[in-house]
Parts: sequence; C-alpha cells; structure tokens
Amino acid sequence: MKLGGFDGLFFRSCEVISKLAYVNALWFLFTVIGLGVFGIAPATVALFTINRKWMLGETDVPIFNTYWKVYRKEFLKSNLLGLALMIVGFILYVDLAYLPTEGFVYTIIRYAIIAVSFVFLIVLLYIFPVYVHFNGNLRKYFKYALVCGLSYPHFTFMMIIAAMLLYTGLSLFPGIIPFFSFCMLAYMVMWIALQVFKRVENAVIEKQQKVEVVKEKM
Repeated sequence: MKLGGFDGLFFRSCEVISKLAYVNALWFLFTVIGLGVFGIAPATVALFTINRKWMLGETDVPIFNTYWKVYRKEFLKSNLLGLALMIVGFILYVDLAYLPTEGFVYTIIRYAIIAVSFVFLIVLLYIFPVYVHFNGNLRKYFKYALVCGLSYPHFTFMMIIAAMLLYTGLSLFPGIIPFFSFCMLAYMVMWIALQVFKRVENAVIEKQQKVEVVKEKM
C-alpha cells in the first residue's frame, strides 16, 4: 500500500479532507454574506453542486469560482425554494406545538400532521440534490423529490441513518463541527441521491424502450 507521494493513499485522503473542510467553510461564509436567512439556500445549492461535480468525476473543478458562480446565479430561485420550505416547516411546527393533545379528533389530526411531517422530511432530504441534478421549476423539484423518496424507501432510510450517525459523531467530537458538519451531511445525501437518480433514469429509459418496441409491433 502506497502512503507517500502525490499518488499515495495518504495524500489523496488529505486532499479529500481538505476539500471538504474548504467547502464547509465556504458554506458558512456565503451563508453569512447572505445575512443568514437569504444566504443559506443559495449556499446550500452551491455546496450540493460542488459535491455532485466531484461524484460525477469533475475532481479538478475550481471550487471557489464555481461556488461563487452558482451562488450568484441561483440566489433568487433558491431563496424562493428556501422560503417555501420554511413556510411549510413553520406551519407543521406550529400545528404540532399548539394543537390540543386531548380529544379523539385532535388525536387523529395530530397523527395526520405527523404523517405529513414525515413526507416533508423526505422532500427536505431530496430537494437540494434534485435541484442541482434536474432542470425544472420549483413545483417539479418538489414533485421529483417526493417521488424519488417514496419510490426508493430503502435509500431514504439510508439517508436518515447517515444523518443520525453524523449527528452522533458530531456530538461526540463537537470540535470538528466548524470543519466537517454540513459538508459531510451534504456529501452523504448527494451520494445516496445519485444512486436513486441513476435508477430513476434507467427506469425511464427502459420504459421508453418498451414503448418503442410496442410501436414497432403495431
């Protein structure tokens, strides 16, 4: 096993770690530049874009220039997405927090809200990977995120488990939060989402091929 040299395992591991720490710092920086509320959505889109490029083989992508370009380009559209997510999340939170706990009707309503909240969680996990992978409008992004999450529940479960493991790790080692918190979460979610997207795209291709075969036979 090679440990030294530019092609060694040690160097490549250090390179990956340094890149993840760098994009994590950029996420915090650009979130602050956008005054927090207006910066978090475009910063997150830029972060997922960088991760997606790495996973598709574009390992030499200029990180800062790409981050800044995506941040500026997607600033307005991504903020609309972020606003929609915040509104839905706030409504669900208020409903669960202030809904009376006594009474049969309220119990049914509470379980219904919990079910809707779980669906919202699925959308939340997939929405940014969908945003950077597919072209479309906000309505299509929500639709694709929901369909992908519900169609492949085992991958969705993997995302949830990965997020829980990351949370546990960060709780045990809080000192690494400024360096590897959100970038690690985005990296894991993006990688799992890409596995789902490949299956979705293959399923679409197979369906089109079957339609073409049927047309030929007619």
